[in-house]
Amino acid sequence: MYRETIDWGIREFLKFLFRPRGFEGRIASLCVPILVALLGGNWLVKATVRGEYSFEVGSTNFIPGWVQWPLVILFVGVFVFCVWVGWKRFSRENELRDRRKVIVVEGRGLRDDDGAPLAAAVPSDIVGHRTGVLLDLRQRKDGVVVDPAELLNEVDATRRAVQQHSKQGDPQDVTLVYGGLTPVPLAFLTGIIFDDEGRIVVMDWDRTREAWRSLDSGDDGQRFQREGFEDIGDAAEVVLAVSASYQVRSENIITTFNLPVVRLSLPNLNSSHWSQAKQNALAEQLFEAAKLLEAKGVTTIHLLLAAQNSVAFNLGRRYDKRNLPGVIVYQYEASSEKKFPWGVRMPVRGEKAASIVRT
Repeated sequence: MYRETIDWGIREFLKFLFRPRGFEGRIASLCVPILVALLGGNWLVKATVRGEYSFEVGSTNFIPGWVQWPLVILFVGVFVFCVWVGWKRFSRENELRDRRKVIVVEGRGLRDDDGAPLAAAVPSDIVGHRTGVLLDLRQRKDGVVVDPAELLNEVDATRRAVQQHSKQGDPQDVTLVYGGLTPVPLAFLTGIIFDDEGRIVVMDWDRTREAWRSLDSGDDGQRFQREGFEDIGDAAEVVLAVSASYQVRSENIITTFNLPVVRLSLPNLNSSHWSQAKQNALAEQLFEAAKLLEAKGVTTIHLLLAAQNSVAFNLGRRYDKRNLPGVIVYQYEASSEKKFPWGVRMPVRGEKAASIVRT
């Protein structure tokens, strides 16, 4: 216990010592050389030889005592006052840091391993007490979803856990950090259900670096191109194929659907997705495309989405729960006869809860 107390004291002192300084830090720094000059003067070391070596240490301070000591008292007082003000400021900053909460939601599902924790990779400038919430969608079969209906319960349990943590304080002091390696339909669903949780910071797994990474790169200007929206006639249901990381191929679509197909495709599927601004723009394009389909009388969108986890999450966040058509997001299975064997009907357009749709 004593060692922990000492460690805490050292950490707090170092934080105080190397914190960004306000005016009191600069004034205290100026007091130090002035006090050294007042108290030390110009020291002189004399050596004399009287059969043996002897040394005399003396001061050549020419400031009169009646001037020197009042100045020493004044500057010591200023120094102590500045240290006190700095410590009070530091204490308030610590109190604010302790009041703020960072809820870190990490989704796992594509690989049956623990890997690097997302909470450890959250940038240091996101200040607050960190609480980890694991969205565990693994079913002990690497890369295979055995029972998708079972996973909906896990998503709902995670939603309730996040809401519970968020209620314990001012919502303005809560930041939600999301990152995941989960099936596309469930990443989209997670985006929909967490959209109302205030400030959200999205991260993603960088397969090249083998590490979690923020969406902190510049926007390369790549945007979706529309195709087929003028050819759907009066269809009430359409397939919307969104190609952001891989091409959603027509030969795979026809294994499952016999419906009009419209597309949103990036011109360069190798373009970077590590930009929050770019992902926001792509999400806005999906919103506008769904709004256009709703205006044409479409009531259900069958969404085939080939995208990175963070893109799927952000697209889900932007999907309007009340005014856009109902949407089912499908899982792609390359080894299945039907390439899109199941999907998740999203809780939008009057649907109270998410549900599984089999094809």
